[in-house]
Amino acid sequence: MTSTTPATSPAETDVTTWLIAARRELHTIANRRLVSAPRAVADTLTSLQALTPTLIRHARALAAQLGDTERSELHKLIEQTEGRASSRPRADLAYEHLLVLVSQLQELLRRLERAHGIWYRRTQTASAKRRTR
Repeated sequence: MTSTTPATSPAETDVTTWLIAARRELHTIANRRLVSAPRAVADTLTSLQALTPTLIRHARALAAQLGDTERSELHKLIEQTEGRASSRPRADLAYEHLLVLVSQLQELLRRLERAHGIWYRRTQTASAKRRTR
């Protein structure tokens, strides 16, 4: 009799699925032309703030498994990201605030993806578009 048990646990699959969905959402936000209009910035910040708590929860779980140096670096990034996500920037600094938050979330996501063995590959079409710009 053969076993049909998956190679990864359901919890690991759920995290992997969530990370892939988070990457797609963050990639969409980061790669569309971020408009600096106040309403567009506010809407994008709201989307990112909804994504942040789950991402940080997974990052904290990952940090618990790392060595001292890596854990310290990841905790610093987590704290910076949490602070940025929970703060309300002045209107004249909202766009810069948004760009930094996107960057921090991308770095957290990269670390989580590596830890879970997910290698995000951009499509050749996206690479070609970037080269032509």
